[in-house]
Amino acid sequence: MPAMPDALPVPEDELVQSLGKALSLSIHAMHANALGASSRETPWRIDLETDTGDLRLLVRLGSSCSANEVAALTAMESHSLPTPTTLHWDPEGEALGVPLFVSTFIDGDPLLDAMKANEPWADALYIDTVCAVQSITSRELPPDSLETIEGDESALEVLEKAYAMFERPNPLAEAAYERLKKTWPGSPGDRFSNGDLWPENLLVQGDRLVGIIDWQHAGFTDPIFEFLLPFFLVPDLRNRGTEEAYCERMGFDAAMLHWYHGLEFFDSLRWVLKTGEPYEIHTAESLEADLAQWLEI
Repeated sequence: MPAMPDALPVPEDELVQSLGKALSLSIHAMHANALGASSRETPWRIDLETDTGDLRLLVRLGSSCSANEVAALTAMESHSLPTPTTLHWDPEGEALGVPLFVSTFIDGDPLLDAMKANEPWADALYIDTVCAVQSITSRELPPDSLETIEGDESALEVLEKAYAMFERPNPLAEAAYERLKKTWPGSPGDRFSNGDLWPENLLVQGDRLVGIIDWQHAGFTDPIFEFLLPFFLVPDLRNRGTEEAYCERMGFDAAMLHWYHGLEFFDSLRWVLKTGEPYEIHTAESLEADLAQWLEI
């Protein structure tokens, strides 16, 4: 596992000064905690002691900043779904020499934990939340945000991009690609998403949703492919009828799920073969077996 970064990528005193000026605060002390493994995408939780009380923020610096996230969060301000509020955005790095993004920090537990524990309310909340996000239409978003929100990928585009990355010859991949092309059930229509509706990005307090986070890749995408990711990566979530209940709620034919499962195996196998690394529980060998079994059904 990558090590946690032990220091901010910018001088701490300069960040304190920048935050104080941007937020009109008199800051007495700052404590920074990296959120996640060390990488260029690492966000930071910043705890501040100020004249007006303690304050907790989420801060992104440098290449981890995303204009797409700012546009998406701004667009979501008019909706009732709980999302972080953008407090400061310096895309040109005028203050620190690198881009700076500051938002409110939402305290909560990841919904994934409750889903793994098979809490009776958790799967229902996941369906409710995903359906609520995916039901937001482009007409409900500010027109200027649509020019910035860039994420847009259909299931067929996922299929074609994955196929192009397989090394040839690969008889299994060829057979799966032909089957997927031939049996394409038709598009359910792209829907809005934060770009990563993974249950760790849905935060709860008790059984109440308090935040949907990580909007860097927000856009319009295939809703079924987006919904199915947790069930692909976490076997304990399967066979509860949750996928079928989602399809019924959204008005999709549950028979389409078989096609999407094949796409999951196909796209993941491409990634594992290219990187030489497993994808969570999935290895090249297990994915090849899964894909071969999918072809026989």
